[in-house]
Amino acid sequence: MALEIDGFAVMRSVGSHSSTFPAIGADLIKAARALVIKQIRHKDTDLKALRGIRTALGPEAFSLITDGMPDPQIDSLAAKLDKNNPQLKTSDSAWRRRHVLALADGAAEPMEKAKAPPKQTKVKKTRTTPDAPERISFASAGATRKR
Repeated sequence: MALEIDGFAVMRSVGSHSSTFPAIGADLIKAARALVIKQIRHKDTDLKALRGIRTALGPEAFSLITDGMPDPQIDSLAAKLDKNNPQLKTSDSAWRRRHVLALADGAAEPMEKAKAPPKQTKVKKTRTTPDAPERISFASAGATRKR
């Protein structure tokens, strides 16, 4: 039966004693970046979680990691965090990247869903019937047969 280790404790120890682990420095950087990106892209990561990630990593490390993310990942992240922003459809990837960073540090807030204009009530048209013609008097047409 394999024993499980606490990965966070191991990573903390490796980070605290980086001079002891010089051979895995490059691999550690790749793994750390991949793990943070995986957490950022996770389906349950919302704006509150993203801000928590930024706080935990620090603004500089967070910016470096998001700068290394490909444009399609940034685009989908921006759409997930601020789905009601009309500028997302017309802007370029650089603007979306800056917007994600602004959302993460609290400089920007997601746009609220625009309320639909109130529906106009239909005015019911009353049918106007043409004036009923006067009844024809058949008194003049009172011809009778003589027998």
